[in-house]
Amino acid sequence: MNTHHFMFRGAGRNRETARVALLNAWRAHRTALLERYPERSDSIPDEGGIEAHFKIHYLEFQADAGYRDGERVF
Repeated sequence: MNTHHFMFRGAGRNRETARVALLNAWRAHRTALLERYPERSDSIPDEGGIEAHFKIHYLEFQADAGYRDGERVF
């Protein structure tokens, strides 16, 4: 089984701006893939279908804070 994990860091100041940045990045990534593999257009979802196709987790971090395993370290 092949699994792909994409991480976008510093993608936005809040969840909605991070979501928009992710969708824009996916659009660019998909466009580049389809230039190389146009026959796969049906199997690579567009940005409108990415949220149904992939499990997406949005994590929020505070600037200048340290984190370990997603938990802030004081």
